[in-house]
Formats: sequence, C-alpha cells, structure tokens
Amino acid sequence: MIDNSPEFRIKKAIGTTVMLLLVTFAALPTLWALLLAFRAPDAVFEPIWESPLKLTFDNFFNITRSDFPKALMNSFITAGLSTVFAMLVGVPAGFALAKSRVSGKFIASWILLLLRMAPPVGFVIPLFLLYVNAGLIDTYAGLVFAYMTLTLPLVTWSMWNSFSQVPDELIEAAIMDDASLTKAFLLIALPAARPGAVAAAILAFLVAWNDFFYSLIITRSDTTTAPVAVMNFISFDSVDWASIAVASIALTLPILPLMAIANRYIVQSLSGAVKG
Repeated sequence: MIDNSPEFRIKKAIGTTVMLLLVTFAALPTLWALLLAFRAPDAVFEPIWESPLKLTFDNFFNITRSDFPKALMNSFITAGLSTVFAMLVGVPAGFALAKSRVSGKFIASWILLLLRMAPPVGFVIPLFLLYVNAGLIDTYAGLVFAYMTLTLPLVTWSMWNSFSQVPDELIEAAIMDDASLTKAFLLIALPAARPGAVAAAILAFLVAWNDFFYSLIITRSDTTTAPVAVMNFISFDSVDWASIAVASIALTLPILPLMAIANRYIVQSLSGAVKG
C-alpha cells in the first residue's frame, strides 16, 4: 500500500530536493567546463550575463590543430592495452586464488592490497632507471607495463572476490563430468562472474586513462597521453583556459558511453549478484 500521508510527502519532497542539490553541485564543474569551452578567449572571465553572445567554436578547431588529438589516441592505446593484458593475467590469477586450496592465500591477498594501495611514486624511480637502461622511455610498451602495476592488482583482487561468489559445487560438477579445469574456468566460472569481469575491466581502463604521474615521467613527445598533454596549454605567461576546458571534455566524453553500456554489470558486481 502506498503511503500518501502528508508526512511521507514532506519527507519525499525533502529527499528529492536534497538529491537534486547534490546532483547539481556535482555537475557544476562539468557545466563550467562546457561554458568555458564555448567562450571567446577575451570573455573567459566575464560573467555570462554580461556577454551572453560571446560564444565561439574556434576553441574546438584550435585544439584539433595541436598535439592533443595524438595524445588522446595514445591514451586509448595505452589504457586499452594495459586493460587487456591485466585481464588476461588477472582473471585466471583471481580464479586460482579463489578456488585453489594452497596455503598462503592470506599473504597473497595482503600483497595484492598493498600493491593496489601503494602510490605510483614508490615504483616510478626504479622503473625509470630500468627503462633508461632498457630503452623503454617514450615507448608504448614501457607505459603499458607501468600501467599494469596499477591495473593488474586491481583486476586480480576484483576477480578473486567475484570468483569467490561462484559456488564450488559448479566447478566440481563440471570436473566430475570429465571437463578439464580450463574448460570449467572458461565455460562455468567465467560466465558466472561476468559482471565482476566487466566491472574490473572498466575500473582498470579508468585507472590507466586518468593516470598522470607515470605518463609525465616515462613519456616524452611520441607517447604523451592526454592528461599530460593538457599541460601544453599552460605557458610561462598565460593559461589557455578555453583549450583546457575543451580538453577536459574530450577526456570525459569517451568514458560516458562505456559507463552507460556497462552500468548494469557494475551494479551487479558491487551487489555481489552472481547467478549459479
């Protein structure tokens, strides 16, 4: 029965108002970036109500003539490859940790957690020295390997939790039916843990996509990623705020369709919904 009492209506109105205020507050940076992206350079700091018609598309054309599109493609390449390799290694590793009966899994869990929580500055100095000697500075391979120090522990930890929710009886029944462990993993465990795998892949891609520190230290001109390329719009005596706003929008837009498509998988993973 639906409660239509005045008290319920008041509570619902207050809750809706608070939610709208929070959403508006969270959306303000995005709205401000959109506004700056269309503002003329000489009207960036003017209130919109004083010069509402000082709008232009030149900021978008200007950024296409810079090195930012190449940096954006570099971000797609490195984030995509690091996610693929992290999934290829991390998903079987998570399955092994979840279903194996070997000792030492508790220590392995703490090592994974420490690797996930460790700041990148703890790895970048030895990685930089190694890359200098190996000739991996300003290469895709070097940046992808560096990103895997972030994505691989995340994927392994996430898939460990996802595979732990898959009943052991399903795996044992498949093995009793003469299925190999590989087939049991591919045909039984992996489809059951698909929401967790999708969520892990998305989170890994976002971690690599948003990275600034590794790219700043390891890359130069050939493999610079988009977060670092934004700095090119800052010079000694000026800051191109309009181009920075366009770049921030370009960094955000590719993520929105990905999140929209995979939203239900993330919700299922966080809620621990694994169908047997």
